[in-house]
Amino acid sequence: MKKTAHITVLCFAFLLMFASQGWSQSSPAEAFKNVTIHTADGKTIKSGAIVWRNGIITNVGKNIDIPFDAYVRDGGDSLHVYPGFIDGHALWGSPDIDEDVETPDEPGNPGYVRAGIQPDRKASELLQTESKSLVEAPKHGFTTAALGLKGQMLPGQIDLFFINGKNTENLLLEQGVGITAQFEEAQGQAYPSTTMGIMSRFRQLFNDAKALQQQEQYFASVSSNYPAPKQNKVLEALYPVMDKQQPIYFVVDTEENIERIFMLQDELGFEVVIVSGKEAYKQAEELKERNIPVLASIDLPEEPKWRSEKEDEDHPEITEEMRIFRDRQEEAYKADIQNIAKMIDSGVKVGFASNGLDLADFGKNLTVLKEEGDLKDEHILQMLTQSTADILGYGNQLGNITEGRIASFTIFSKPFIEEKAQALYSVTDGNLIEFEQESSEE
Repeated sequence: MKKTAHITVLCFAFLLMFASQGWSQSSPAEAFKNVTIHTADGKTIKSGAIVWRNGIITNVGKNIDIPFDAYVRDGGDSLHVYPGFIDGHALWGSPDIDEDVETPDEPGNPGYVRAGIQPDRKASELLQTESKSLVEAPKHGFTTAALGLKGQMLPGQIDLFFINGKNTENLLLEQGVGITAQFEEAQGQAYPSTTMGIMSRFRQLFNDAKALQQQEQYFASVSSNYPAPKQNKVLEALYPVMDKQQPIYFVVDTEENIERIFMLQDELGFEVVIVSGKEAYKQAEELKERNIPVLASIDLPEEPKWRSEKEDEDHPEITEEMRIFRDRQEEAYKADIQNIAKMIDSGVKVGFASNGLDLADFGKNLTVLKEEGDLKDEHILQMLTQSTADILGYGNQLGNITEGRIASFTIFSKPFIEEKAQALYSVTDGNLIEFEQESSEE
């Protein structure tokens, strides 16, 4: 009887050990081989391979060992692998703004929501998963995005997601990477209805939040009958900004409004990231000195119509006055097109933000930036990947194809900047999506 019991115990221990080893085994690896790999710093690895397991890149390079258990896809030396593009401030999946509003009973004191002051709103709690953009973005190379909300002065929190269509809501990477702010007046003749009013409201909000925070701290420190402060979710949402644990992502374009941000920053002491910044090149030196990064828009100005007209410059119908006007218009157009290049040359950290850009214009506008905006392919790739990851605080996990990084990359049919390049596969946090190939016929 004792011998039987002893054998039973040994068998049970063996089964436990075997099961433990089985549970500790990682999932099978996946790999692409015979592909051209483009890293964020502009280097290329031809006929290379990339291996990932459990969502992490385990090996990348030329002539590397691919694990025996890997599911391998052969690119046939015709496919191109790029780090997943990152959108530093996207509005994909955000509810639309209700624009049919009436003037409130007290226009000078309309309440937080009516004034567009909602920093407590969270994109992750309001995400509309049926959004077409969440499906289309990976087809343009995007694997990650900081999703914000549409609104006025303070629309809400920005949450960082891996992007994968309707499944995006289950791929939250971090909640509250920042708060969106903008010089967007309240609707329906409610305060704040001017830029100066918004600046004044910012100051008041910070003062109110500071006072509430001090009351809460005092209440927690005393044992007397000091009354508990009333909760205020709007003001409490500003605490991380006041404590410099969370930056404000300020959507702004004009030189004058960027100067206003400098004024508010000097007064209130918050960390800031510029979003869009179409005239940021005019403040490049100050941005560099203050160490303020820019998540730049590529929503480009409309090209002057006469530039596309086939017309003889010596045609008698073109007067001298028209020539002068066109020269000035051309100068202003090129200055805006070269905004990003000028900031990079000045040493400003520049990432990317769509911030409402129609994805259908993404590739076309990148081509314009390359051809007329003095940006090389490596500048564009760096902006879309590593630079944006750095600005979001994820530069060690995302933004490049290298061992130890999160497996987030896109496989294109040709270099992504070229005409008719198509995304064939998207790997988002290690999960692979295969796209249907569009016909290349005209």
